[in-house]
Amino acid sequence: MSDSLPPFPLPVLRDEPPVPRKRSRWRGLLLHIVRLSMFAALLLIVRQRQREFLAREATRDLTPIDVDRLIEFFPDTVSTGSIDPELRTQTVLDADGQRLGFVLQTSPDSDDIVGFSGPTNVLLAFDREDRIAGASILSSRDTKEHAALVSRDPQFLSSWNGLTWDEAAQRRDVDAVSGATLTSLAITESVLTRLRGSRPVDGNELEPPNLRFPDSPSVDDVRDWFTEAASIRWSAVGTGQYDVLSADGTLIGHLFRTTPAADAIIGYQGPTDTLVGLDISGRVVGIRVRKSFDNEPYVGYVRDEDYFLTLFNGKSVADLAALDLQAARVQGVSGATMTSLAVAEGLIAAASQLQAKQAERASSVAAPDVNSTPDEGREWRPTSTDAGIVATVVFAAILGLTRLRSKRILRTGFQIILIVWLGFWCGALPSLATLFGWAQSGVPWQFAFGLTVVTAAALLFPAFSRTQLYCHHVCPHGALQQLLRNRLPFQWQPRGRLRTTLQLLPFGLLVVAVVVTLLGLPFGLVDLEPFDAYVIRAAGLATLSIFAVGLVASLITPMAYCRYGCPTGAVLDLLRFNSTSDRWQRRDWLAAGLLLLAILLWLLPLPPEDSGTAISTLLDRVRNFADVNRQVLKWLAIGSFVMFLGSLSAVPWLVGLIPEDYFLTGRRPKTTFRRQHPAVAIALRVIKNLAGAIFLIAGLTMLILPGQGLLTILAGIVLLEFPGKRRLERSLIRRKSVRRAVNWIRRRRGKPEIRVD
Repeated sequence: MSDSLPPFPLPVLRDEPPVPRKRSRWRGLLLHIVRLSMFAALLLIVRQRQREFLAREATRDLTPIDVDRLIEFFPDTVSTGSIDPELRTQTVLDADGQRLGFVLQTSPDSDDIVGFSGPTNVLLAFDREDRIAGASILSSRDTKEHAALVSRDPQFLSSWNGLTWDEAAQRRDVDAVSGATLTSLAITESVLTRLRGSRPVDGNELEPPNLRFPDSPSVDDVRDWFTEAASIRWSAVGTGQYDVLSADGTLIGHLFRTTPAADAIIGYQGPTDTLVGLDISGRVVGIRVRKSFDNEPYVGYVRDEDYFLTLFNGKSVADLAALDLQAARVQGVSGATMTSLAVAEGLIAAASQLQAKQAERASSVAAPDVNSTPDEGREWRPTSTDAGIVATVVFAAILGLTRLRSKRILRTGFQIILIVWLGFWCGALPSLATLFGWAQSGVPWQFAFGLTVVTAAALLFPAFSRTQLYCHHVCPHGALQQLLRNRLPFQWQPRGRLRTTLQLLPFGLLVVAVVVTLLGLPFGLVDLEPFDAYVIRAAGLATLSIFAVGLVASLITPMAYCRYGCPTGAVLDLLRFNSTSDRWQRRDWLAAGLLLLAILLWLLPLPPEDSGTAISTLLDRVRNFADVNRQVLKWLAIGSFVMFLGSLSAVPWLVGLIPEDYFLTGRRPKTTFRRQHPAVAIALRVIKNLAGAIFLIAGLTMLILPGQGLLTILAGIVLLEFPGKRRLERSLIRRKSVRRAVNWIRRRRGKPEIRVD
């Protein structure tokens, strides 16, 4: 027998079996709470950004206030703070950021109130006790002389001091300024109009304000119903509606809007303002969908559906208020069911409020608060469709949590039901558009109870039961892919870098969704996923293309879309509590990066309303940053080049120093520090960790700059000392690309290859 070694390496034999990794229950629970918190924080940022967009819309015409103008009322003023999107007031802050009070201005509410020759914008300052601390003229298009007389009058503007908001809104005893009567009366009317939150109209009734839908109806809106219409005015007798007048002033009809009574009624993504026309007898002659915060393709389908728009014709206000959509068999518009049913419910809510207002007016009772909760007292009743969806989810839970899931015939039959019933019939598929839209506007559970139940099950089951109920047992698109799997003899699975790249695709789509939402770009999130294809009429070309490509790919690669294309599935996978939840994984790094991106976009100023301008502005900011930090970027480029050259020599040297069995389980790295003097040992350990930190930072930088990023990171981790180091460096060396590069370097330096178990 030859004494030479065999030409192939022998396996490493151990006297003791490897010790399994200990799992920490509390560590896993803590990390899972962190994951849920990141998801909740992302939704809160989306909601807050939407409030900022609404605030910008509400304050679009406000004049910027110079801090110097506020020192008269707040001597300690340093800056102004946030703007309340509902009251359109702005806080005033001192040097410590403490609230001194708030200010408001009468424009644009009072822009149509003309004094001697033009309107005047008045500033009102409220102190910490919410009492008026003073008033001044911000700007005026009236004559300079008349405005100056009002400003110099010692009693006129100061007569508001000390009053609360409500007390000032009820004032009737303001004296005009001699020589500037028209101007001072117009200023008084402007202040009262702003504080009441209404616009002055003909008669003794004020039109209720609405910040979401500020535009009153015009003659063009009603021309199809009233061909002789010449003007529209808010009713002077307090009926809560508009009067339609002919050219000679004859009353020819009435109008009422569903806002603000229906502002809390959300269709697919937001509320809708609908205009209702009534003839002289009080019968509906037509409805018109006006501005909407809902998904525009769906709103367009409702606007174009003549059957739905004429469905309520001939009904009185009382008939609308008492209408039961289910009993009346009112069907939604195909392709826009949630939006159209929300419009119908809005009609009922507005008619109920209008009927109550008219009844109270007739009995000489004070008019109801226009800001009261709409449709209060109406009983919510689930529909048969809602009950069917709930039953489907319950059966899916039973199927997924018991041994019934192994019954192939039962499972296949249920998958067909999911595709036909839950998918193409109900269209109840949660998506990014659903999650982000509901985060912005609220959950419309009254009008989409079934979809709400499905979404709740999709979010809660993986978070608390370790079961991915929706993806595995409820999703119609997943069920369709399961029926298609292994139907072709040729099957292919992506491997290596291609598989890694495809696995990152859902997170890339999440990044797109966050950027689009937080920058307010005109791009529908429904076009990122195929789920709208189950509502064929509402599906766009992009949605249908993703649907078709995903199904074709699933014939070749089982569950291809679920594995490599579904951003909603990536969100649900982040929320899943499983056996590896006690480790910080790649999905967690991606989620943390996504949240960091959302925070950075949120901290940026609101982009311009025009999308093209928004993109150009973003590019301008990048160019300006490059211009301002030209020297920094120059030294960064030089530093990256130096690090690249240094890594070419230093990293191979360090890799060659690593013992071949360093990464084996149970192997404890030896250190020579203990044989040194304590002071020398401490100094050497400090130098070693500093070098490791430098290599780690350089490696992270080289992930986006030229250089050997992963190898440099590995070298830095080997030098550093921190809890969990062994697990991290072992996970890195297990990557084939890293191990292949390390062994190639060691072979070049005459060192044996690294052994990994």
